[in-house]
Amino acid sequence: MATRTRKTTAKKTAARKPATKRTPLPAAAPANATTVDLRHPLPVRRRAIVGPMGATEQAAIRAALAAASARLPIPVSAWHGPTAHLHDGTVLTHTPAHATTDQQPTFHAAIRCPHGAVHAYTIHTTQELDRARQLTAGCNQRTEPITPDVVVRALGDALTRARAAAADTQPLDTTEIHAGLTTRADQETPKEHPEP
Repeated sequence: MATRTRKTTAKKTAARKPATKRTPLPAAAPANATTVDLRHPLPVRRRAIVGPMGATEQAAIRAALAAASARLPIPVSAWHGPTAHLHDGTVLTHTPAHATTDQQPTFHAAIRCPHGAVHAYTIHTTQELDRARQLTAGCNQRTEPITPDVVVRALGDALTRARAAAADTQPLDTTEIHAGLTTRADQETPKEHPEP
């Protein structure tokens, strides 16, 4: 039996390929080459966008697509949610924010006139936006500038109305509510838990 085992091992060693001689690496790497240590794994790169898009991003995408289909000259980067603030002070809002791209695009433009008032227009096309800008630029209606005195006066009027409304209300008597809670709590006795 022992002889047979020796013959088998002799056959196995003869079937192996002879070991190839490895060439040694150069002693010094060229000056422009960089070496990477592969013993430790490389750090994982983080993605710029993680997870699904939120409601703000989806509304911005829908608004940008609607503006492109209406041929409005608004860059995609101007959209923040359904609202775009343009360089000339115009504020466009895509309405409704959840509108699909197969609906006619509707925008509300808020354009400030030279007198300080904000004019609102409903916009569907580039021509309507241009016309709204022309009407706003040609506005000759004087508006009262908002000063701190106007704001203080409006706040004082609101506080006066609030005090008058508070005086008109009837006070609620809570003694009956408190008395009912204490008598009910005094009558109840704690119950023990049943044992299994």
